[in-house]
Amino acid sequence: MAGTPSAPVPARNPALSGPANWSRSQRTGLLVLALAIVALLPAAYRMARPFLTAMVLAAILAVVLDPLRRRAGRFVTRSSVAALLTTLVAVGPVLTVVLIAGAAIKREIASGALSGIMRSGAALLASTPIDQHAIQQAAAQLNQVAGGVFTGAFAVVFLYVLLVYGQNWVAQLAAMIPLDVSVTDRILTTIRDAIVANVDGILALSAIEAILYGIIFWVAGIGSPAMWGAIAGLASMIPIVGATAVWLPMAITLALHGTYVKAALVGAVSLAAQQGVSLLLLPRVVGTRLRQPPLLIALSVLGATNAFGALGILLGPVVVSVLAALVREFRIQLRTSAD
Repeated sequence: MAGTPSAPVPARNPALSGPANWSRSQRTGLLVLALAIVALLPAAYRMARPFLTAMVLAAILAVVLDPLRRRAGRFVTRSSVAALLTTLVAVGPVLTVVLIAGAAIKREIASGALSGIMRSGAALLASTPIDQHAIQQAAAQLNQVAGGVFTGAFAVVFLYVLLVYGQNWVAQLAAMIPLDVSVTDRILTTIRDAIVANVDGILALSAIEAILYGIIFWVAGIGSPAMWGAIAGLASMIPIVGATAVWLPMAITLALHGTYVKAALVGAVSLAAQQGVSLLLLPRVVGTRLRQPPLLIALSVLGATNAFGALGILLGPVVVSVLAALVREFRIQLRTSAD
């Protein structure tokens, strides 16, 4: 019909229209560059492998904190300053945990309680045969804690860099993908929403954990249970270490003082609370936000934790959501091609 407007043409990625008009020399040059990049990727991976966990953690935090960076950019002109302010806000809770725990340890040292614990520990070791396997396990735990500190330090550096340059890097990468702009935008939106939903769920559950740990510490008769519960809740947001860094030393201290029942109570109940929140509540909270079955989210958390360690709690639901989005877009493309 003459007066009927034509159907809108879907937006295309500008990179798609280029290759059809390239000359033979241009295609040869592109192939050489691609082969050079592929040849260098194994070396780049080996160099980056010690920092991969920190990079992934920083990327997740950068996505979550990007709206805050944009708000900070309204008040400061330089993007680097806005990124620095946002990074300091992100590091604030961790520094709060460290400072409060340090102040509590300082009070214990001043009161002489720590020296008593050291004497009790020395007496316990003197009366117990040396177990090489236990020493190796303790050394492995210390290495894990040191690795967590190493990862956290580099994650802060990578977070600042991603907040400054990340948006530009994502735009350049999206321009290289041979898909419609609308498809690329939907996939990127799914990734962002999945990360934000997962982190928001973890924040909500950390508040629940803070209450649970506070009750556990109060029942066990530990001084300042509300403060230590809040510290444990904040620590639960830290991958690899988590709230174990708070309740495990407390259980050990109670055992060294000879209060074995309270030590067992704090250790067993805290471990049960930590695992229950991760395996039961997290899938329901995150699965509702992501519109995925809670059982699927639970399995993704278990599988990702087995594959990537504690960081899998963050990666599992995100990988499932992104994979579902890619399958959905693939089906749409097949349907469009068939029509």
